[in-house]
Amino acid sequence: LMDFVIINGDQAVFGPSFAPATVIAPPGVITGTAKGKARGLVACADGDESSVVVAGAVYFTPSFPIPGAGTLTIESLGPDQKARKGKSAGRVLILRGSKFRARFQVNAPATVPSVNGPVPHPTPNYSGTGSFVTTNTRVRAV
Repeated sequence: LMDFVIINGDQAVFGPSFAPATVIAPPGVITGTAKGKARGLVACADGDESSVVVAGAVYFTPSFPIPGAGTLTIESLGPDQKARKGKSAGRVLILRGSKFRARFQVNAPATVPSVNGPVPHPTPNYSGTGSFVTTNTRVRAV
């Protein structure tokens, strides 16, 4: 299946569901470092997903309703997000695909009020998913 190549400046949109947490964050931006250009645009290759970091994302859970904050990153690309044939200097190009695995690292825990003061949520990180939104409408790869 042909799909659009992800290019420098494209957005990584994180879904809100990091069960049981709900995460609210703006999209991240991916930085492309592929050697070859896709019709004048810098393409993104395997490894560039690590450039996506969204700090200050807000989260809460049903049992810890006072929001906390953390950082979103891409944990791993989905199987349909790595080109089978499109490469740049030996690195496979990143395709729009369907979903990537995302990680939410807690920096400030969500809390629940209690008689003795707020109780922090104990979970240090969560897993979720996200997807790419590309402005590339010209270059595709398999």
